[in-house]
Parts: sequence; structure tokens; C-alpha cells
Amino acid sequence: MNLNQVGVYVPVSEVFPDIQSNLETFKDILQQLSRTDTLFWCARINLIITNPIENGHISRQQVAIDKFLTKSEIEAVNQFAMAHGGANRVTVFFRGQLLELMRWALLYCHNHPNDGKTFEDPNTRRMFVQAALIASDLWSKWVYGNRFSLEGGIKIARERSLGAIRKAIEGTSLCAELTRSFGRGWTIFMDYFRKQYGLLASEFQSKAGLSIEDYFKCLLIITVHFANPRSNNTGIFNATTFADSTPLKDVFQKYITFESQSIDEFKNALWGSGINKLEMQYEMEYDYLSMREKPILRAEDNRAIILDPIFYSEKASIGPLFVLTKNKARGKANEVFSAFGKAFENYSCDILNKMFPDINAIKQLFCNLKKKDLNERESEIDACINKGSESAIFEIKAVWIREDKILNENYETYLQHLREKYGVVGQQDNPKAQTIKGVGQLARILNNIFREEFQANNREFSEIVTIYPILLVYDSFLTAPVYGNFLASEFEKLLKPDHKRGSGELIKGRFTVHPLIILTIEDLENLELSVEHFSFFELLSDYSTSCPDRLISLKNYIADSKYNKQIYRNKNLANKCLELFKEAKLAIATKEQ
Repeated sequence: MNLNQVGVYVPVSEVFPDIQSNLETFKDILQQLSRTDTLFWCARINLIITNPIENGHISRQQVAIDKFLTKSEIEAVNQFAMAHGGANRVTVFFRGQLLELMRWALLYCHNHPNDGKTFEDPNTRRMFVQAALIASDLWSKWVYGNRFSLEGGIKIARERSLGAIRKAIEGTSLCAELTRSFGRGWTIFMDYFRKQYGLLASEFQSKAGLSIEDYFKCLLIITVHFANPRSNNTGIFNATTFADSTPLKDVFQKYITFESQSIDEFKNALWGSGINKLEMQYEMEYDYLSMREKPILRAEDNRAIILDPIFYSEKASIGPLFVLTKNKARGKANEVFSAFGKAFENYSCDILNKMFPDINAIKQLFCNLKKKDLNERESEIDACINKGSESAIFEIKAVWIREDKILNENYETYLQHLREKYGVVGQQDNPKAQTIKGVGQLARILNNIFREEFQANNREFSEIVTIYPILLVYDSFLTAPVYGNFLASEFEKLLKPDHKRGSGELIKGRFTVHPLIILTIEDLENLELSVEHFSFFELLSDYSTSCPDRLISLKNYIADSKYNKQIYRNKNLANKCLELFKEAKLAIATKEQ
């Protein structure tokens, strides 16, 4: 996951020289397109270009390009690509663009009498591509603006760019592999979360109208059948008759009712119901919430399609959590989030236990290690791995970034939000008035270790001289460029080292502390079996040597290093997904008694 994913998008003028990229032209083109067909084709292309199974960027682009561009138009794209770094650097269709096009299609398009067949007309397909390429410009203005200006110096420029970088990565991401999203979600909720939150089954049934087990089965069955358009060539299904011949017919109808929205409902969610002026301000915030909550679009004729496979995949990995918290009072919602946080911590620790089992009765891994300082104040170390003179100390966090904070006009608002989730906020001169999270907790733990306050009862750190502080997070987008640098800087300020070496290590007393490392749960899942083929501490050391400024994430470092060929798929997640698939298949095949 790096900025090269964003690459260079093709301007409309490069393919259609007579078309201007402005809102008036965009509006004129969209008014000539049929609304339902346009939305469904946006969704269909989105399924193609975010498909992780498709082999490579060029292949994904080619599948979509071949459906819409003529030979001469494809040649124009190829010429543009040759002048801008090659086909791997150039993008015609991407997720952010298509979501943007959906938004404006809802506002400007109206259904034509032959809706359902309008895209059989070559001229209609040409107008659709023109609209998509103009949508790229609109998306770019919304996301980038002047956020990559160097005004104020490189440090401020990096901080100002954080929101845009995240949105750029989101807008060009691939969907998670099916085994990962379902394997993790099914495992965390069924094996961990329900132990922490005893009301899971009853509250989910009450809110969704079906059991959490049936919810996962329906989600998986629709994903398998309709999230890969190459398998059935459309991705479209009938919302009322799908699964009619199965025992889960009634369950599926409850599921579709819960997870889908009509086109008018989609429009009202994004634009409001009382729109009289078409000339809306572009700066109006694009709130993805309606797609996250109801990612299936339902047409008047009952055709249905997954609007966005990434939001749909999130339903498998995290969806039930937000079903439970919706409309809850803040205090009650926080109880649910806290229970999930503990479940996520236990899930992560169990993976670490598989990676670092006891050897000859000698412990390598300590989880949920409770320690008291000299003032009898208790701290908890989520996990630490001690091997010889080296220690990796983990703080584990499952928190979410608010959408309305990311592209705020005042970039400091987003920085403060990141600190609220992963750092320290409050009065600097009054610790009691501070909220300490993530890197703040890590810094506090390490400072206690440095003062040897934790060693009154145990000697876990008596031989340690080198420490790798690791923030293990659920949020995969923290692997975006520059985020590691920002959080590592926050950590360094809180740690207050005696001095810093030119190579990046922080020195405090007898200890050498490496810059903060961001590890996502996806990274940890990838490492579970892979560490059988290399040393975990060697990986951390090599990463620190190569990327001391943490501008590049560990994930991206691995992708371009010798370790890439030694990363293996997580079989445990695959087996969990297969377990769910077998249950879903059995539920469909079983005859009603």
C-alpha cells in the first residue's frame, strides 16, 4: 500500500480532446445517462477494479477498459501511459472516482424509458467514460486541494498531507481477500467477542432481525456469488427471488431488507430529500455512511448489486460491531467498543502465542502483563516478547477514525483526532487532565521500565537493553505513507530520550529504543506462519535500518524486501472461512423438516 497505487489518472482531454472538465459539462453528460444503468455500471466496474483475485493493476484496468473504450481511445490511453511512467502507473478507473460518479449520478441522472439496456448503445458508453474521467478531477479536488503544498516546511507539509494520503489510498484500494475478511470476522465475533459481551446474540437478533450466524451465512453466500463479476459477468441478482429454492429463503429476505437501500433512499442519504437547486456546492461533504450501513443497492425492478465491495467486505470483518452500537447512548456504545477492544487484544495475543510458544519451559511472550510502579499505580503491558537482550513491547488498539475529521480544512483538527485515538491530549502540565492512548501508553510503560519501577516484583526486563515499541492496530490504513512518521514523532516527544542517534535510535540510560513501529492486524496475520522462515527480531532490525524515519510502513518495506518471498497465507483464517462456508452450504442444501 503506497502512493504509487494512486498513480496518475487519465484526464478526459487526453481521450476526448473536445470535452472540458468542468461541472457544467459533467452535469450535461450525466443528464443524458439513465440513472439506474449508470449506478449499476459504476458498481460493476468497481467490483472489477477492486477485485484482489484479478492478476495485477493492468489486468484489472484492461477488463474495464475493454468494456467501454474504442480502439482509438485505448490507443490514446496507451500514449498517455507511455508519457507518464507506463501502464502500471496510469489509471483510467478507480474506486474513489466511481464512488464520486455515483454521488453525482444520483443528483443529475434520471431513468430513461429503456433503462436496463441503455448501455448497449456505444455513444452512451462513451458518455459514461467521459463522465467517469471528469469525476476523477472532482475527486482529486476534493481529496488533494492544496494539501500537498510545501508551504511552512517539510514537517508541516507532511502533517497537512495526512488526510489526503489516507483518502488517496482508500480511493485506490483493493478489496480484502475473502478468507481474510470472513476468517477474521467469524473468529473474532464467535470465538472472542461473545465471551466479552454476553448480549451479542440477543441484541444482534433484535436489531438485525436475524441471528448473527445467519447474517454471516447470507453475507458469505452473496459475496461468493456476486462479488466477483468475472464469475457471472454481471454481479447483479434479483433481491426478491434470490435463494427462493433454499431453506434460507425467509432469512435471505430479512437480510436483504436489513442490508439494502433503494436508489431514492441512497439519493436522500447523500443529498437530502428537499433538493431544488442542481447547482449544489461541490464542497458538500461526501458521507459514506449510507454505503457502509447498506452496501447493497436495490432498483425498482428488484435488481440488486453490491455498491462497493470494500464496504461490503468490512461487513464481514467488523459489521456486527456497528450494528450493535447504532443508536445506543454513548456510554452503552462505549461498553460495546470496549468489549470489542478486549476481544481484539485476545485475538492478537493468541496469534502471538502461536508465533512465540514457550521453549523448554522458558517464556518468550508475556500477554496482559500487569505491573505496579513504585507508587503502586498499576499499568498493563498488552504484550511483550523478550528474547535475549531484545524486547518487542506491544500496545494493541482497535479504534476508528471519524470520516468528518480526515479532510477537515484545518489539518490540525485531523492531527488532534489522531492524537485522541493514538496519542495524548489534554493539559501538558497536568497529567490528571490528560487522555493517554496508544503511543502515550507505550511511552509511559517504557519510562517506567527505564526507571526500573516495574522490577520490584519481577525481573522480565532486567537483561533487556534493546526495545522495539510496537503499536498494533486494527485500522489497515495506518500503513499509508507518512502515518508511521507522524506517530513515531509523537512517541519520541513523549519518551523524552537522552539523545537520538543519526541512525534513528533513541537512547535513554542503558536502553536503545528503536523508532515506533506500526503493525496492523493484517501484518500480524501474515507473520503468524511466516516467522517460521525468518527471525522476527531480524525483520524489525532490518526495517529500522532501512526506514528509520518511518515514512514507509513495515508492510510496504516487506513488499519490496527479501522478506516478501517468505510471507505465507494464514491457514488458520482460511480454515475458519472454510468452516463458515461449509455451514452456509449445508444450510442452503438442507431440506426443511
